Amino acid sequence: MPSSNRTSSGFDHLHERVRRWIWQQQWMELRDIQEQAIAPILSSQRDVIISAATAGGKTEAAFLPIFSKLMDETGSGIRVLYISPLKALINDQYRRLSQMGELLEIPIHPWHGDIDAGRKQRALRHPSGVVLITPESLEALFVRRGYELAGIFQALRYLVIDELHSFIGVERGKQLQSLMHRVEQVAGHSVPRIGLSATLGDMGLAAEFLRPGEGEKVWLVQPEDDDGQELKIQVRGYRILAPDLFEDEDEKSEADVDEAGADEIKTADSKDKSDIAAHLFKVLRGTNNLIFINRRADVEAYADRLRRLCEQQRLPNEFLPHHGSLSKDLREEAEQALKGDRPLQLSAPPR
Repeated sequence: MPSSNRTSSGFDHLHERVRRWIWQQQWMELRDIQEQAIAPILSSQRDVIISAATAGGKTEAAFLPIFSKLMDETGSGIRVLYISPLKALINDQYRRLSQMGELLEIPIHPWHGDIDAGRKQRALRHPSGVVLITPESLEALFVRRGYELAGIFQALRYLVIDELHSFIGVERGKQLQSLMHRVEQVAGHSVPRIGLSATLGDMGLAAEFLRPGEGEKVWLVQPEDDDGQELKIQVRGYRILAPDLFEDEDEKSEADVDEAGADEIKTADSKDKSDIAAHLFKVLRGTNNLIFINRRADVEAYADRLRRLCEQQRLPNEFLPHHGSLSKDLREEAEQALKGDRPLQLSAPPR
């Protein structure tokens, strides 16, 4: 697969106002992947995968040249369709991209189930700029407004797929491939696809997923320098023991029952779950972490256990639940808290 020329200076090819935004961030230089991505994305003739570790600068690697291209061209309609698997990620990217969008006068439109209908209607009446959307919301657009999409997407220049690795090999990935194909059908032209992904073992598989049948043509952007990051994994096992609800029940004083709470005694946690919560509390308290738990009900159960441990230690609660079934306000509160200065753990089901 083609590789980029590391000696080229992509910064000089960015639009002047994009360069000005970079100066305002006080960046001393572009990261390796950001430098590599500029030429293939500006060409608008290649599909590109940008692969790097979390917080490696993938979003800027894609959108610095994308915004430069939009500044060099005029036209109405949606210019960029960014597809993300998570509402929370869309909210985060909206905050990040809006800074640059305001300076460049490029509208950024978040679009998912939590965005109010009036805001979506305005985006449809005056389609422009960048739309950040989930696959499900894009599917709903095809179902409800398919007859309008040819006009809305006729000026589409880029399709950006975030968290590309999370779509590969699952049913949702098939839906995404179908959506990308249908977007190009209604737009009436091939649209360059840009995949943003965590480091993958088989980049050929990712390239073939992004453009089925033409994976060998996809341009791959990966860090050339080894930053020495090391992944550490600890595997722990816990014996599942049924709780003894009546152990020493006769010896409990009325004061003991009042203090512990009658309901908590009758619905005592199993020993393994209590041990897991205690371990999480011990090793994670005081730092920022994401805790991924298999079931949404368990997310709330463990968040409650950890909250109670904080109360017992007379410490502020650092453990907040987060998943799609919680109310919008609770989810956004957790997302904002995670960006704050105080330590926080966010319990969430796997992607």
